[in-house]
Amino acid sequence: MPRFFIDSTPDRQYILSGEAGRHGARVLRLRPGESVTLCDGQGTDYPSTVRENMGDALLLDVDGPVPSRGEPRTRVTVCQCLPKGDKLETVVQKAVELGAHEIWPIESRYCVAKWDQKSREKKLLRLQKIALEAAMQSGRGIVPRVLEPAALRAALETAKSAGDILFFYEKASAGLGPCMAGTGDRIFLFIGPEGGFSEDEAAMAERAGARIASLGPRILRTETAPIAALSAIFYGKGDMEP
Repeated sequence: MPRFFIDSTPDRQYILSGEAGRHGARVLRLRPGESVTLCDGQGTDYPSTVRENMGDALLLDVDGPVPSRGEPRTRVTVCQCLPKGDKLETVVQKAVELGAHEIWPIESRYCVAKWDQKSREKKLLRLQKIALEAAMQSGRGIVPRVLEPAALRAALETAKSAGDILFFYEKASAGLGPCMAGTGDRIFLFIGPEGGFSEDEAAMAERAGARIASLGPRILRTETAPIAALSAIFYGKGDMEP
């Protein structure tokens, strides 16, 4: 069923306009009687029916509201150290599909990729658009934010005061299962770049109260690691039940 995010609470009849309305009317060619879902981006859905295709907008009859079923109880921020090329786009898309609450690009010692001030805004806009599209496709109740890049030290300090930290390090001796024991419903997940984290960075994370965890004996690519970690965390927390 097509899903569209809106900026306000809809009335019993609602005109879906702008880019979303054009997509529904022109690309999807939705017809009277077909079902769509509106979402306020705050976790509430409004099942709706097309009354009229207006050419570049849709007139909808709105039902609801009902809670969005696509939001996990556990809120996970994926703190992904900047990877090379377009790998961060893959991380954003898949993390949103799996249920991440936020994606936070992080600058660490072994990051090869660097964001200059001129390109930063453009990259963030593109990543946020990818997050929106992934949220629509996967039935999310919110559009996860892609945050401004931050240095690893600053991100750890913020995470320390806001929730539990899972810091994935290839030399860690503890598996994810034991590290998850006793974690709450707010988790910050740190993934290194292609070169991983340095020993000093792992020590800094440990001083910040992070749980230093391994994802097993196989070496995962930087864009694979957050997908594996999120899947395991949500499964362990019961957030992958139907």
